[in-house]
Amino acid sequence: MYRLLHRLLKRQLRYLLFCGGLIGVLAIAHPQPNGWLGAPAAAQAQRPAQLVQTGVEAYQQGEYAAAIAIWSQALTVYPEDAVAERAIVHENMARAQQQMGETQAEIAAWAAAAAAYEASGNPTQFGRMLTEQAQVYIRLGQHQRAAALLCGDQKSAAAAPLQCAGGAYAIAVSTDDAVGKVAAIGSLAEAYRLTGDYETALAALAIGLEQIQAQGQLAAFEAPLLNSLGNTQARLARVKRQRAEAAELLNLNNRQRNVVGRLKAEAAAHRQAALQAFSQAVGAASRQADHPTELRSRLSQLILATTSDEAFDATRERLAQLISELPASRETAYAAIALAKSYRADRQSVTCPSAAASEQYSPPQLIDWLQVGLQIADQINDDRARSFALGELGHVAECQQDWALALPFTNRAQQAASDALESADSLYLWEWQMARLYKAQGQVDKATDFYRQAIATLEGIRTDLLTANRDLQFDFRDTVEPIYRQYIALQLATAVDEAAVKQLAALPNFNVTETLQTVDALRLAELQNFFGDDCVIVAADDARTRLLANDPHTAIITSVVLPEYTALIANLPDGTEQIVRVEDSTALKVIATDFRATLTRFTDRVFDLSAASTLYQQFMAPLEAEFARTQTETLVFVQDGFLRNIPMAALYDGEQYLVQKYAVATTPALSLTAPPSPSKAWRALAVGLSQEIVTESGYEFDDLRSVPQELAQVAETLPGSKRLLNEEFTIENFQAALKDARYTVLHLATHGQFSTVPDETFVITGPNATGKADEITFNQLEALIRESSPNAEPVDLITLTACETATGDDRSTLGLAGVAIQAGARSAIASLWPVDDATAATLIASFYSNLQAHQSKAQALRNAQIEVINNNPGDNPGHWAPLILVGNWQ
Repeated sequence: MYRLLHRLLKRQLRYLLFCGGLIGVLAIAHPQPNGWLGAPAAAQAQRPAQLVQTGVEAYQQGEYAAAIAIWSQALTVYPEDAVAERAIVHENMARAQQQMGETQAEIAAWAAAAAAYEASGNPTQFGRMLTEQAQVYIRLGQHQRAAALLCGDQKSAAAAPLQCAGGAYAIAVSTDDAVGKVAAIGSLAEAYRLTGDYETALAALAIGLEQIQAQGQLAAFEAPLLNSLGNTQARLARVKRQRAEAAELLNLNNRQRNVVGRLKAEAAAHRQAALQAFSQAVGAASRQADHPTELRSRLSQLILATTSDEAFDATRERLAQLISELPASRETAYAAIALAKSYRADRQSVTCPSAAASEQYSPPQLIDWLQVGLQIADQINDDRARSFALGELGHVAECQQDWALALPFTNRAQQAASDALESADSLYLWEWQMARLYKAQGQVDKATDFYRQAIATLEGIRTDLLTANRDLQFDFRDTVEPIYRQYIALQLATAVDEAAVKQLAALPNFNVTETLQTVDALRLAELQNFFGDDCVIVAADDARTRLLANDPHTAIITSVVLPEYTALIANLPDGTEQIVRVEDSTALKVIATDFRATLTRFTDRVFDLSAASTLYQQFMAPLEAEFARTQTETLVFVQDGFLRNIPMAALYDGEQYLVQKYAVATTPALSLTAPPSPSKAWRALAVGLSQEIVTESGYEFDDLRSVPQELAQVAETLPGSKRLLNEEFTIENFQAALKDARYTVLHLATHGQFSTVPDETFVITGPNATGKADEITFNQLEALIRESSPNAEPVDLITLTACETATGDDRSTLGLAGVAIQAGARSAIASLWPVDDATAATLIASFYSNLQAHQSKAQALRNAQIEVINNNPGDNPGHWAPLILVGNWQ
């Protein structure tokens, strides 16, 4: 939870790091005849002008509410035709509302100022007001909307930097407004950075910095742009580091390992570039005596630096001085809270430390600076900043197990977040904290209520929270996910203790439907977080009922991995539910890991069935009687954690594999499972690569010699299919083929990987014009499919026969689990590890033949795998088991 607080605060600060700097710059650069936080000279003797000046004085004293009230009075006095004067008042009000965190009122004030300037025939100021509005939308995470205000329509904003069809930048160019141009450039760069388009952000910042160097009057913009440059470089360093860590989990050969070294070197270079940019920003701000921008730059340094860095303590000391000297504002309140966090021994810790380390958790400076942040928030009456300060004070008390302090602090934080507009992204933190506090004291009913509230609040903002800010995307496991898991554990506690394999309906105080809904919500959050804002996830509320209505022989088995145990909830065909508890999740993970390792170790002369048998006895044996009673034929698994990494079809009962008894499928979440296709006219676009090749990113892949045979068999089995092999398989040819005809199956017999990082989850094409393969991420694949046939039915099935899933981290299997969803298909067949291409060719041909015989997808795959088992008795099931069916199984 602490890390999420840190990320939320850092997000708020970084939104201010450029945008706040722009506000200060425009205050300096605003044309003097119109004033800034003041009135035109000709109006000074008039009462409205006096009101405006009185409001300015209140603003300068940090009395923002009083200033707004005075300026509101001035608006009632100014005549309607005093358009320019009214515009200035609206600007003043917007700035005061920003200081108080009243975002919607601020947006309205900027819009009113823009309309007034447009009406007065002042295009320069009109363009600048568009930039100010864009900055507010950037703070709200609405980056595309901000880019459209800055660059015209969204298509123009998504183009190369500064190729704008309209918006603030185009207006500044047309009016030769140097200030407006560089302000729009800086804001556009922030929008690009926050949507993950780092290269375009860097290109825009380079242009802006060149303009500043060429024109001396723009020197005040240098520090904000350098600070934005530092943030972009810091984010790139993190991305490169994550990609390197993801690549290390892949089964890389010696030739591919240079990719890892290159990514690590690039990460180090970007981090160094970020620190250099922040240092330059501090210098530029000091030359301009621009203390607010210096504060932002030094905060950026503090966030990125380590405690061992030579300048760390000096940065902290200067931040303390700046916070004490600057006027009270939301920014200084956030800065005080961030400074408080820097005094923790482990600044990145997520959970409370052990009792032995508790004295390190609350050094005097930590409490002191949290109190400073609270005092500033109280002074400016900012509920949002107040909620963060109070909530963190409550968390410190929680870690010290001082419930008498923790509960009132957290309750006040929750109330402050409830009072603040647009504070749901902090409200759920304090609801969660309240739940933990009550749970720790054994008050289960109150804990349950607060967990329920926290998840309800989180669900309302889940998509925005998990996609709007890329900084949060890779902290999901430490921040958002525990809320769901802790609530699920609380819900299951009674059931698993009392039920084992008993009927759940007979248990008091256990609502299986609510528990499954919570599990499903967690699955949605995981996938949304993994794929980010390139993936639009739409859940169906009635999916379970709809999918099982005409499927009387299917059981749904939902697994939940908790620290102490793993639970399986089985929804049986007759509508009853049962639960299985497997003790010691840590030991279970060891067995599952050993099971997978055995399956992939093809050099063993005799396949070791012990792990397969152990898992069968733990998971399936307790449910066998119920499967027999309900005449279950198909098992659909909704897997969790490390269980996603193993093929359930290969579990062994002592005589048979699970797939020899049941058809087996998996789905990431029932609410994301598409209905079956209305058409069974199977026709494939079959593409593949048989050559040894290097990708544009430097990955090297061996040849797949059986791919030509595999594609030929697909075309023979599914009449009307089209093949693209090697040089024919380019992105352009692939897209053209999708446009030429409607295919129900996309068959990709090519290398690919499912990684912990979405950008490292891809399939590769044949050689392009440079002789290298292109990497197609599943975000890009989905875009290609939708652009090629925007009004057509979704693809029914995507088959990938040569992909590999990274080992050692179950996050990588989120990509595999979501491939059908992300690529816009009803179902997918994908591999947990590379399948021998000759075996894949035979197995897939049999699968398609079974589909043509009107078998369900699950039954078609089952029968194809049984055929391989029968033809190769005693062989390692790792040859056929990694191919799993994901999504709709019907």
